[in-house]
Amino acid sequence: MKLSLALLSFLVACHTAYAAELFGTVDAISGSAVVVDQSGKSAPISSGQNIYEGQTISSGPDGEVHLVTEDGGIIAVRPDTVFRVDGYKAEGNDTDKIFMSLLKGTVRSITGWVGKFNHSAYRINTPTATIGIRGTDHETTVIEKGDGDEPGTYDHVNEGSTVLNTPHGSAEVVPGKFAFAPRGRAVAPVFLTQQPRFLAMRRLRIEDRIQRRKEFFHERLHLMREERIRNPRSIQGNRLRPDIEKPAPVTARRKELREHHIEQARQNRQERRANKERGRDKNPDQFKGHERHRKKLKE
Repeated sequence: MKLSLALLSFLVACHTAYAAELFGTVDAISGSAVVVDQSGKSAPISSGQNIYEGQTISSGPDGEVHLVTEDGGIIAVRPDTVFRVDGYKAEGNDTDKIFMSLLKGTVRSITGWVGKFNHSAYRINTPTATIGIRGTDHETTVIEKGDGDEPGTYDHVNEGSTVLNTPHGSAEVVPGKFAFAPRGRAVAPVFLTQQPRFLAMRRLRIEDRIQRRKEFFHERLHLMREERIRNPRSIQGNRLRPDIEKPAPVTARRKELREHHIEQARQNRQERRANKERGRDKNPDQFKGHERHRKKLKE
């Protein structure tokens, strides 16, 4: 009986480990940060590493982590932040979802195709509020201890719009507005009259690269989604073990693109050979003349 229970526990653990959806890939990192799995085991984050559903990223005071999600979005984890991926799926259909939790610190989120095509499937939870979107580039901050700023959840928008929700009300946030849901006060979200102090005080090292990456993926969202619909991932490719000790040196997307380019080049070579053969069949005298000319040159 004990052996059976032990075996059952092992199988459940294996299923849990292998059922995690691939959320994204570490595109850039500066400073110190770790990834923590559901068992509490942690390891340093490295560039090119896969991040899975259920994992938590914790950045140090100097840490910044940029992720590219499977649906072509960008997540920028700011210094001194704890960010968790609660639920994720990116298949290009109605099952798509992206649910995240920001426990403290700041995260900038630029939505991919999930947020673009299914607004209700996108959510960020914080200790005092929930953020929904209209297809956007926005930034959410959770302040635990105020250093000139009141503790609570802050949200501002660079592009698009968000909705900051609490049990006491909601506020639609558009570019130029700063919404705030305080901690410990039973009130609806409010709009601030000026930029929060923490935004003016912070220093980010790798922020400049985000705009280039944003433009790159924005132009390709439709193609990426259509490609995923045409070629859905297999069970093996879709649910990989989140082994935080062995980050993949080459991401799945890069591998797919490389294999696609190799296959395309092979097909192009075959097509050129076939065209050459068809041309030889249609104009045999012309090709005989070419061959005689080459022989004379050799002589």
